[in-house]
Amino acid sequence: MNKVVLFLHGYGANGSDLIGLSDHINNDDNSISFESPNAPESCPLNYFGYQWFSLADRTPEEIYSGLKISYNYLVKILDDLIVKYNTNHENIVIIGFSQGAMLASYYGLTSQFKMGGIISLSGALPKKILDDISSLNVSQKFFIFHGKSDSVVPSERSQQLYNFLSLKKIKSNLIIEENCDHEISIKAIEEINNKVKEWLK
Repeated sequence: MNKVVLFLHGYGANGSDLIGLSDHINNDDNSISFESPNAPESCPLNYFGYQWFSLADRTPEEIYSGLKISYNYLVKILDDLIVKYNTNHENIVIIGFSQGAMLASYYGLTSQFKMGGIISLSGALPKKILDDISSLNVSQKFFIFHGKSDSVVPSERSQQLYNFLSLKKIKSNLIIEENCDHEISIKAIEEINNKVKEWLK
């Protein structure tokens, strides 16, 4: 089966924002394909950017509504990748940053399919949404990274996600890095490479 890493960019960015991470993932045998699509909606705050869902007022209700809609976008993306690369869900790792991390985490928790793994970078789900999910995919694997001094998404969100996953006995790792803002640090890149190597054997 072919292996795929799917990047989900953050709010107002585009597919080219994360694809450079592929240069830091060990792929000497060229066994992994990398995909980094644009989100389907134009972002009103950035002419060249896109959004997975609107963040006009950033309430948990708005985020939840947006996640349910963007979930369907992600299902279509994954279905197309599975056909394109003749693969399955367990051979795909999703790496999301910020808003893309919210979508990746939501999909990982609620989809019936087990992915190769979910990597959440600088973005996590509000506790209200976590508490409302009724049917969990407890077989999913997560790696969560967040900068402690994140000025966009509080790192406490990722701590809440990790606590939630631990309570539900869902396999996960958490790193909250000191002196790191809303960014993908060198340490995060190292851990991404380690996880992809571990999960896509």
